[in-house]
Amino acid sequence: MSSKPSPALELKGALARLRNEVSSLDAASRGQISDPARRAAEKELAGVIARAEKLQRRLDPTAHPAFVLDPGKPTVVARLIALVLLAQLRVPLADTQKSYGSGIYALYYRGPFVHYAPISGSETPIYVGKAEPERPTAETPASQGIRLSRRLQDHKGTIQAVESEGTLLLADFEQRSLVIQSGWQSAAEEYLIGLFGPIWNKETKICYGFGKHGDAAETRANKRSPWDTLHPGRRWAHHAKLSDAHPQHEIVEGLRQHFHNTRVYQNLAEIVDIFMGDFRQFKP
Repeated sequence: MSSKPSPALELKGALARLRNEVSSLDAASRGQISDPARRAAEKELAGVIARAEKLQRRLDPTAHPAFVLDPGKPTVVARLIALVLLAQLRVPLADTQKSYGSGIYALYYRGPFVHYAPISGSETPIYVGKAEPERPTAETPASQGIRLSRRLQDHKGTIQAVESEGTLLLADFEQRSLVIQSGWQSAAEEYLIGLFGPIWNKETKICYGFGKHGDAAETRANKRSPWDTLHPGRRWAHHAKLSDAHPQHEIVEGLRQHFHNTRVYQNLAEIVDIFMGDFRQFKP
């Protein structure tokens, strides 16, 4: 019965195999390795290096912290901004008032639409977004402009536009928003999308299209977004020349699978536990 090779031997084998592959590619192309081949080799090498570093930490009798806090690292700042966003009160989207500032926000659903039942009333947002400042170098809320409140007002109008069809009601939506220093919007938004997988964000690739502002259907060969298929009412989205990007039954099935595979956070304590775990240097 053959025994499994040690992790160190496996790494040596992987490194030797990768070295031979790169040498073969280099010889075959006379020094001009193609970009796809180079990227594939770099990716594999990065994986080998990561495994070697992990093995090195296991062999060291002195414990290594899981991470070193670097307040200047974008991923660390993004987590902190997200945590501060969750400290804000949830308020009705209908009550959004004009105010200065740019930043990030999250929309929450608490209505009866059957396909959104798993997140209705939960702490998992249905949509996460950002509002860029009027000037990238803006240092005060006033110089950032009214970008954040205007974006929320836009979303308010979008939901009002489909109320008559009966699938959504503005009264069933709440929001959290946070004015932040210019330049940190994208990092915070990316982290929140990765954590929650909001079903209306295009990155989740299920019910995207909520954030669109309009299409010239007469001049563009476009498709109706899944959001507009599920929630008819925006006049420009239901022009006769537009066809559905995906049929409704396919969107509904995508939602069902998403909720089956993605964690839905019912309360803030669950989310705070995730944040605290991410910042814990020594795991139990």
